[in-house]
Amino acid sequence: MGRNDDVRQEPEEPREPDEAQEPGVPGDADVSGRPETSGARPEPDPDSAIGDFVEALDVEDLIMRFDVDFDVPMRQSRAIGMLRLAEADEPGPRDDVRRTARRVGVHWCETVRADVAYELLTGLRQIEASRSDAEYLHARLTRGELDPADAFTRYVIARWFDGAGRIQYRLGSFTTARLSFETAAAVAEASDLWWVLPDLRSNLARARYEEQNQTARAGDGGTGAPSFIAGLYELCDTIVDAGRAHGVDMEGQPSPELPREHREFLRGYSNALHNLATALGQSGDSARSLEVTARSLAISEGLRDEYRIAQSVTNQGLRDKERSAEHFARLRGMGWRRGRLIARQNLAIGTGGLDGLRELGRLLDELGQDTPGAGRQTGMDVDFHAYTVQGYRRVAETLPEESRPDDLLSRRLDMARSVRAAIALPLYKRAYARHVRPAYLQAIAHHVRCGDGSRENVEKVVSLIEESSGRELLDLLASSRPQTLGPPTRTLTLSTPSGPPAGDEKRRGAPQPVTGEEEAALRELVAERERAYEDRFLHEPLTSATHDEDIAHRLAQYTLNHPGSCVIRYFRFAAPDGVKGTGGEAVPDSLGMVVCKEGQLTMLPAVPYDHVTELARQVSSDRQDKAPTERTCRRVWDLLIAPAWDSVCRGGMPTHLTLIPTDDVFAVPLHVALAPDDPHPLAARVPLSHSVSVAAFVTHGRHLLKRQLVEANDDLAALLVTDAAATGGEVVRTGWPPEHIAVAGRVPAQLTGPVRKLPGDWDGIAELTASKPEFFVYAGHGRFVDTSEDYGPLLHLGDGDWVTQFDLALRLSLPRNKVAILGACLAGQGMRSEGGDVLGFMRSLIISGAGAIGVPLWKVLDSAMVATVRSVLRQSREAVGPSGAGIFDVVEALHGHYRQVAEDYDGAAGRIEAMPLALYL
Repeated sequence: MGRNDDVRQEPEEPREPDEAQEPGVPGDADVSGRPETSGARPEPDPDSAIGDFVEALDVEDLIMRFDVDFDVPMRQSRAIGMLRLAEADEPGPRDDVRRTARRVGVHWCETVRADVAYELLTGLRQIEASRSDAEYLHARLTRGELDPADAFTRYVIARWFDGAGRIQYRLGSFTTARLSFETAAAVAEASDLWWVLPDLRSNLARARYEEQNQTARAGDGGTGAPSFIAGLYELCDTIVDAGRAHGVDMEGQPSPELPREHREFLRGYSNALHNLATALGQSGDSARSLEVTARSLAISEGLRDEYRIAQSVTNQGLRDKERSAEHFARLRGMGWRRGRLIARQNLAIGTGGLDGLRELGRLLDELGQDTPGAGRQTGMDVDFHAYTVQGYRRVAETLPEESRPDDLLSRRLDMARSVRAAIALPLYKRAYARHVRPAYLQAIAHHVRCGDGSRENVEKVVSLIEESSGRELLDLLASSRPQTLGPPTRTLTLSTPSGPPAGDEKRRGAPQPVTGEEEAALRELVAERERAYEDRFLHEPLTSATHDEDIAHRLAQYTLNHPGSCVIRYFRFAAPDGVKGTGGEAVPDSLGMVVCKEGQLTMLPAVPYDHVTELARQVSSDRQDKAPTERTCRRVWDLLIAPAWDSVCRGGMPTHLTLIPTDDVFAVPLHVALAPDDPHPLAARVPLSHSVSVAAFVTHGRHLLKRQLVEANDDLAALLVTDAAATGGEVVRTGWPPEHIAVAGRVPAQLTGPVRKLPGDWDGIAELTASKPEFFVYAGHGRFVDTSEDYGPLLHLGDGDWVTQFDLALRLSLPRNKVAILGACLAGQGMRSEGGDVLGFMRSLIISGAGAIGVPLWKVLDSAMVATVRSVLRQSREAVGPSGAGIFDVVEALHGHYRQVAEDYDGAAGRIEAMPLALYL
């Protein structure tokens, strides 16, 4: 894509040829024949002059010339200013097609300018401001309602979708960008806008490639670069043939005097060549990359295309090692701001020594000062910032030990923190996993290994853990919740999960194997729902949640003010480059633990993280059949509970233990950990809860969900997708008044009285949650899609359709909820990511406003789930006193039930099976 890798901004002092006159702009009147007058000249009338200017301005011609006569010399703001003067963007009747098209055209020009300046938030606003108009025009075109001779409107439609795709691409939403580019190319092809197609097709090819890379699984054949390169060669050949067919000189040196269509066509060809050159260079074929760049550069120089010239020179600097300094020196003198930064960066790295280090330090200082502004609200240029930090480290490593700087870790953290201004979910996720998390893991490792063990040092570790963990979820919680969406546009019908084999115990799910075709359909369904989720927060940007520097102090205060409470915070750290960043002890990937009790913070010795991944694999193997084995549960204790147990029990057994996992630990059933000296699983020994982060638990008040006010008129909402293996008996014999029960789906025969009955589909879900129920229960089947960790579990909805974690986030609102339970196999799995964020249904329920959350981590027995959930619901009603209200402690309620069932079984296997829910506050 023309701007797929780089950022450009307008030169501070745009230059133009002498006597140049912008196309579409009225020239000065000929005054050579005016007689000279004596005396004072009358004051000019500005309004009249502007009126004359606007009257003579050809708005449509200016918009159609914008690409080659304003974007090429980077004078976008000049054209936009003239269009604003002409009020071409003012609202008007939508059925006035040409006026609407002019309005959309202005927004496209603004989007291009935002893309050039890398002001992606501004670009998003332009897209949203004009989306309805653009889609209206596109719909009329699709229905054949536009004048066949109206090339302007067709051009605007194609360019608008292309501009939207550029911004979406920048933000890492490659699938959405691909869809926009496909629409743009289809419109141009159908409308015979032949001169636009090279640019659009080149952008589309790049987006498809990045989309495939984003979704590729390890072992699926790499990045697909060879096929991408072959496709670009084919595209360039197609462009050459098309150009010749339309009379474009494809071999000669172009010039600004060529017809507009020819220049726009050649500019698109240059874009395709640059994408090909970049792909060749990234694949290691520098020689061919430079050959292609030479042709792209020749076209750009002929068109005087400042940005693409700088792009080509950048590629020459990266690929032509012998003349690299010469190319970057040339780039440093060009008008493209980011190109100058790239040149400074590479020249400093090439220079090396103290001089190179000082220049890189100055560059990092400038990047740090560049935080304010709309562009930085997207975590602008984090890749460039990260590469500069890497260059700073590499140069520092070449210096004598005594000359090395001591600020490398702080500079790397500054880079990581710049991403905290990210407002677009796809960009945030990509940058976080690639650059941010490793920086924090190293900083944590530094304070763990080099710290003095003081309280201040432990507080710093906790602060860094919380600054880097669960940030996406905290941002979602800090943002204004958008209105819930309606049903998804496409559903999926697969075979309904089968019941258990004859004679087998009834398990929720244990779904029958799916065919390869069905598995692919499930993956596509989840990917589509994820795309809708990302698009929602792409168009309604997140608010960056402020990190609480005193989070460790607040955690200590929580345990002081809640006697008997104890918190274990698991965390990950690693420093493969050494704890100093430029040498020193390398720290392997490790899992640490901090225990907080009675206001005291205790940091425990770490365990190798590969032991954790081995345990997670063991848990995954167990869940393929039934519950975790006794052997697995004892291993959970030995690895994750035993190291902290003495600190947990210091001063007596806690009355409330909270575990806060990280990464793979989210998938481990901590609540059924078995000690060698006690037959009871952990949740039967001590009142137990989990949470997703200290910030969510303490700062966002989720610790308050332990004890809640319950009332006689609390509503119970149940989504029941039932059969012989998932009976829905949870809502039977709970003591709940039937007039306060609503059921979407099949109502159990034992549930009598004035129960509100709703359909078990998307409409039923909407009605079910519209009453803002205090208690919510799902009973049905779960399925786990073994694909990227973002996907994970699904809930069966009936008629073969499925509910994903993204559906719960977008289509479920539980603002007054006190307890939400998902009674489906594996509903608690899929809650980990490369960024350490909590994922899966847990995140979605928290986003939706759910209170205390119960989820299973394995293929649970129907009888165990019914007994557990029914007990919790019944105890909530028993807590309601004669006054119609009372206090319900959900942690104590679940603990009491688990203690009882633990006594009912003689063996560990039965006790584990009878404790299906992990409780999250």
